Amino acid sequence: MNSVLRQSIKMGMGLSLGLLPFPEHPTFGEQGLHLRWRLGWIKGWLLRPYWKLCAHFGGTRLQIGKRFSLQGQLKLSGPGTVILGDDVIMDAVCTPFTHSRTAVIQIGSCCFVNGTRFGCSERIDIGDECILADARIMDTDFHAVHRNRNLPGMRPEVAPIRIGRNVWIAAGSAVLKGITIGSHSVIAFGSVVTRDVPEGRIYGGNPARDLGEVPLS
Repeated sequence: MNSVLRQSIKMGMGLSLGLLPFPEHPTFGEQGLHLRWRLGWIKGWLLRPYWKLCAHFGGTRLQIGKRFSLQGQLKLSGPGTVILGDDVIMDAVCTPFTHSRTAVIQIGSCCFVNGTRFGCSERIDIGDECILADARIMDTDFHAVHRNRNLPGMRPEVAPIRIGRNVWIAAGSAVLKGITIGSHSVIAFGSVVTRDVPEGRIYGGNPARDLGEVPLS
């Protein structure tokens, strides 16, 4: 009897999973990874009513594209807007925090966001097909840098961040306010990006400097 029940459960799960969409993100194209992606897809759908309720009471306004897969945790904070394109995958603990009602974090389609922490007061734009590891991306200094920073009315500097298509930002890196990173570029592990990165270049170090061209293959 127990074996029949187990077999029935397995068949039911198989039929249910067969009705779910397939991943279109290239990272999860192999058959063995489909189950994990689908479980993340289900998780993302189950949490949508909670996210909508939080937004109704003044929390982050979250817009989600097609085939979103949440394989880790998505922690929202602040009154701004977070926009996810199609086929976005989030893993580990991702924290797109907004610090003003007009702040916008926009993440393009087919991005893999793996534990990235965002701090946005104005605007952060991430292009399509980016890989973002456990990095910090912040368009604000959070505190004024001059000596009177603790006095009332002292405001930090804020400038938008623009990251192009197919950019890989490795773990432990920081992208600071006002930076533009060109498409197809790579930011090496533990780098601090304090100036613009041209298209197709590898930058690394603190402060990050040009280490060479990204190879074609």
